[in-house]
This record gives sequence, C-alpha cells and structure tokens, in this order.
Amino acid sequence: MTAALHELAPIVEPAVVGQGGMTIADVVRVAANGVCAVLDPQARARMLSSRAVVERVLDRGDSVYGLNTGVGPQKTVLVAPAEQEQFNRLMILAHCVGHGETAPSEFVRAAMLVRAEGLALGAAGVRPDLVEALLAALNADALPRVHLIGSLGQSDLAPLAEIARALIGEGPDASTVARAGLPPLRLAPREALALINSNAFTVGIAALALARAYTALGALELSAALSFEGFVANVAAIDPAVASLRPHTGIGQTIDHLRKLLAGGALLNGTRAPRNLQDPLCFRVIPQTHAAAHHALTHARELVETELHSATDNPAVLMDEDRMLPNGNHDIAPVAVALDYARLGLAQAVTIANERIQKLLDSRFSGLPSGLRAHTDLAEDGLAVIGHGSSALAAEARLLAAPVSLEHPTSSAAEGIEDRITLAPVAARRLHEMAGYVTRLAAIELVCASQAVDLRDLNTDLGQGTANSYAAVRTHIPFVGAGQAPLDELQPLVQWLETLMGEIP
Repeated sequence: MTAALHELAPIVEPAVVGQGGMTIADVVRVAANGVCAVLDPQARARMLSSRAVVERVLDRGDSVYGLNTGVGPQKTVLVAPAEQEQFNRLMILAHCVGHGETAPSEFVRAAMLVRAEGLALGAAGVRPDLVEALLAALNADALPRVHLIGSLGQSDLAPLAEIARALIGEGPDASTVARAGLPPLRLAPREALALINSNAFTVGIAALALARAYTALGALELSAALSFEGFVANVAAIDPAVASLRPHTGIGQTIDHLRKLLAGGALLNGTRAPRNLQDPLCFRVIPQTHAAAHHALTHARELVETELHSATDNPAVLMDEDRMLPNGNHDIAPVAVALDYARLGLAQAVTIANERIQKLLDSRFSGLPSGLRAHTDLAEDGLAVIGHGSSALAAEARLLAAPVSLEHPTSSAAEGIEDRITLAPVAARRLHEMAGYVTRLAAIELVCASQAVDLRDLNTDLGQGTANSYAAVRTHIPFVGAGQAPLDELQPLVQWLETLMGEIP
C-alpha cells in the first residue's frame, strides 16, 4: 500500500537556477513550499568562463573595486595577493551588523535562492562553488538566523553577510551548516563582495509579499461579492458597460471576477431586486478602487521579475570584453518605489472593505438589526464589536502603506560615498505584513456577509462563487443566534482564503 501511494504521489520538479527566467512563483515554490533548487549545467559553464575573466584581470594587475582594493572609503587601498583570504573573511564579518527580530525562514530561503540566481547569471565572476554552497544549505534547510533590520536598501549588505558568515563556517550559525554535512566555503578574491553586494534579501521578500498581496486582493473580491449578496446591493455597479465606458484594465478585471462569483444567483440574474437605487460608494466603486490595487500590483510584479532576471553586480564582468565594469546597478529605487505604490493601491481596497463591514453592521444601511443580531429586540451585541476589530486592522494596514522610499536620514554613510538609500527592504516587509492584515479583513467581511445572508434567508439562491464562500464560512464559523457570541478564531477561514487563491495570476 505504501509503495502504491508513493507511486501516485505527484513529482515536484525542482526549481532550476541560472536559466535567467526565474519568476515570483518560483521563489514562492522554493521559499514557502520547500521545493528544492538545482544549478543549471550551462550556468556552471558560464560562471567558469566569467571567473576566468576575473583571474586574468588579477594577473594583469588592473585596479578593480572590491577585487584587489578595499571597499567604501577604503577603495583606494590595495589588497595584496597574500592578504586576499583574510580580506574576504573580514569583509563578511564586518558587515554582520543586523538588529531587531530575526527573519522568518521563508524570507531567508527566498534571499538565498535569489542570490544564487543572480550569481549564476555570470556577471559576478565567482566560482560555481558559491552557488552550490547556497543551494546545498537551502535544500538542507540549514538556514542562518538573519536580522530584519540592517539594510538601507542600497544592497542588502547586513542580512546577506549573516548568510555568508554561516556558509564560511563562522558566527553563531556555523554549526547549523556543519550539522547538515556541508563544509565551510573558502572564498577566492572578489567573492565576499559578490555574496553581499546584492538586493537579494529585498527581492526575495518582495516576491513573497507580492504573492501574498495578490491572494489578499483576491480574497477581498470574494468577500465583496458575498457582501453584495447579503446587502442586496445594486449590480448595476458591476455591469460590463462600466468597464467599456472607462477601459482601465483593472476595472474590467474586477468586474469580470465579481460577476463570475455572482453568476447563477438571483441577484445577478435580476430575479431579486436591489434594495437601493444607488448604494454607498464602498459597494458602488469596488471596480474602480480595486483597479488601483490591480494596477499597482501588476507594476510591482513586472519590476520584481525584471530584477529576478538581472545581474546587479558591482563591478560586473563583461565576458565579451574581457574586463570588469564598475556601475550602479545595485540601486533598487525602481522596486522600492513600486512596492510603495503597491501598498498605496492595496490601501484603497482596504478602506472600502472596512466600510462595507460597517454598513452591514449598521441597520440604517443594511435594513437588518444593528450588529446583525438575530432579532431587533435583543440587548446583546451580536456581531457589532467585530466592526471595532476590522477598523483596527484597516488602520494598521493603512499605516503600513505610507511610502518609505523618500526617507533619507543622512549622507554621511561610508564617509559620504554612499549618499542615498531606498529602504527597499522595509517597503517589501511592509507589503508582506499588510497583505496578511488584508486577508484577515476579508475573512471578517465574509463572516458579516454570511450573517446577513442568513438573516435574509438567501442562502439557497446565491451565485456559484458566493455559495462556495458562504459554505466555507459556515464550515468554520456558525451563525450567531440569540444568546450567542461570535467565534473569535478566524484563522481557519484565513487559511482557507490563502489556500484557495493559490499562485498569482
């Protein structure tokens, strides 16, 4: 029986590093779902050719930043061949300056994968040994502890140094790597800088955050559709003509999704008349408001996936020209700004979701007992206080939406050489946290909308999609009748939403 079950188990293909086509979905598979990663053989050959250029540059005696010179203010200090091993070791250790809480394991896994991909593209001029060491630790789940605070978003020097420190057999997590049977990595000239001079920590978190944000926005559209049913809202707001009149991609996208969820039900079919000629804006402008979120997430996704395909090394190896080029490709301002935009777009959908919850709870708007109580003559609260929690969640989410890419505390870093920052890792972390709040807000709206559906006795003629949502709510959260209080454990419903939405489109 065991063998038969094993034969039927799906084969999970590994993620291939170094092909140049890595996607956000690949990062999610490896970082969050534990899929292993392997190095493409052609990438190995490319890295060996790139490394040969570095060796020739060293032999010629060309002065190259971080290869045979110091870094930052020490860029004019030459590094002798005999000093290279110690120089590279100390560069890693000196950059381990993280603070605060440690990153969740999926953030660390994402950073290791993204850096392996960047190195495997060949512009860093490092040996394949570095990528193989990263992937071996990743596949063995031998993860160093990495602090969340420390990167200014002009290369994630501190968090990547903490990963590199463990790989070279140093620091408090060297034993974690050793227990996995992995030998300490010996660094050749240039390789310390290549390991840490990257935005892999930011890009990895951003990939996970965007996947979570797409899930959150999809969850809000599920909950909005069920609120349409429970509120008996006017479906004129989601007539396809609305998108034709104002052809923003996100408007049509949202209308199509909402109509699909409501399809087959009495509300969309017109056999149940809407209660209002015109509903509050939180119902009427869902397509337009969600369009802002769709557009922002799409823009951020495009930039993050471009980053996944990019070599951002400084200096970069130009194999065709047999030289190394100093450059500023490590500046991640496009992604930092896009992540700020993504949070601002998502915040718009958050605001109207919370307003729909408040309208469902308010008898003046819903036409139902206040607090969605089972009867109007009950003194108890019913679901009324759920609205306090949803308002708190919405407020937390909106506060996380404030842009961070404008923050610039000083130009004195590295004696004034590193005179700009992006705070891109903060932008990515905030999107990840915000998306978690948003999915939970959608779960609250589903609970309130289901209560309204039951109070109106409408659960037998819902749309196909809204009926599924209603059934999921009732699997985890019962109707709140007289003498009962609502359950305060939403996590099973949140997990259902996270599982249902799946990968980003």
